[in-house]
Order: sequence, then structure tokens, then C-alpha cells
Amino acid sequence: MENKSKVPAVEKADKIFNYLYYHESAAQAEIARELDISKASVNRLLSVLLELKYLSFEDKKYSLGEKFYFFANKYERYTLIKNIALPYLEELSLKFKETFKISILDDYKIRTIVKVESSDLIKISVSENAIFPLHAGAASKLLICQLSDTRLNKLLEKTLPRYTENTITDREELKKELIKINSRKISYDNMEHSESIKAVAVPVLNKKNRIIAAMSCPCFPNLWDDERMKKISAAMEKACTEIGKRLEYFN
Repeated sequence: MENKSKVPAVEKADKIFNYLYYHESAAQAEIARELDISKASVNRLLSVLLELKYLSFEDKKYSLGEKFYFFANKYERYTLIKNIALPYLEELSLKFKETFKISILDDYKIRTIVKVESSDLIKISVSENAIFPLHAGAASKLLICQLSDTRLNKLLEKTLPRYTENTITDREELKKELIKINSRKISYDNMEHSESIKAVAVPVLNKKNRIIAAMSCPCFPNLWDDERMKKISAAMEKACTEIGKRLEYFN
């Protein structure tokens, strides 16, 4: 089968990235010569990649730019949160026989990065890397409650998708709910994303009191007990405080 290149510019950029990864830095003429790419093509590519911060330029040489470090640090940060939070989730799950998870705001979606499920046969199962909507769910609302009005308007449509009768579908109404959540630093899901799940979520905060992750506990509505959930949320808050302290230490 003939190997057809769909995007030659991307393939050339990939060659440049690999070359600079192994050689750390190189001049434009060297890149063109070693990769057998025309000087005109290399000039155009380097200009665009530099503007987009995939490359940096110093002492007449190009090297990999800050965007690569941003991507790498983002992955490392999520891994660090996951590794630190896991023992706390395990302890909570053993104590309360419920499912616990940690979620983060990943650009325009909510992503679960670590979870520990209940040992009971009847339990709520959640996949790692599960994606949830921004506007429905305890962890989701908590993770967007500190976003600026401008960013909320960019991320959320005026009319939001409805999942159940309890889903908040009006953006302005949701904003009012987010103000309350940010103030009390606890969020609830009253069957807003699924008719068979209620949940409570509390934040992992950094030293500037900014939310960097959310710990949540989903429960079946018929098993929800207010007094028991108060005990669970209090234990979650204590665990999140410890997780936040450990994250500051490692950072």
C-alpha cells in the first residue's frame, strides 16, 4: 500500500521536535541540512513553532519551548495528586464502604484521575479518566466555582444540556449556585447528572485558597442519610486538607 503523507508540515515539525530533543539545540541551517528539509520550509516552520511557543530561540539556536514543559508539568501534576490522594481514598472507602474519587478541571471538561470503589457487591462504579460535564455533578460544580465570569461564559452555553429533571440548565442560575459553593467550599449533586446518584464533594486547596482538585463521594439516593453524609464530608475535608499540605510540600 502506498504510504501517503496527509499533513507534510506536521511530519516535518515532528522531525524537528525529535531532532531538538536529542540535540538540545540547533541552528536553522543545521536543522535544514540534517533533516534534509528545504531552507524555505524550515524557515516557515520554525517561525510558526516559535510563535506558538513550541520552540524557543537563543544565541541563534532553536530548542524545545515552554509549551512542552507545560504539557509535561501538567501530566506530572496530575500524577502527583493521584499518588498522594490514593491512600486517603482507600482509608475513606474502607471506613465508610463507599466509592470515593478525585477529579480535576481538564481544560473544558471534568476528569476523574483516581478512584477507590466500595468493597460492597452493590456499589457505584466509576472509571478512571471518566469525563463529566462542567455543570452537572458535585465535583463538577466545585471545580468551576472559582472561574471568572468571562471564562464561565466561554465554557458554558446560555442553555445547558439537561440530564435529569434536577439539572441546572440556565447558565445564570448555575452561576448563583457556584457563588454559594465557593463560599461554603462544599458541593452537592442532587441527582443532577444521573437519576440514580447523589453526591457530595469537597475541595483540595492550595495555599492561596484556590481549588486544584475535588474529592467526591457518590451514593445511591435510597441509601443517602444526611447525618451519615455529614460525617463522610467531614472526613473528606480532613483528608483534603492533608492532601493539600502534602502537595505544597512536594511543590
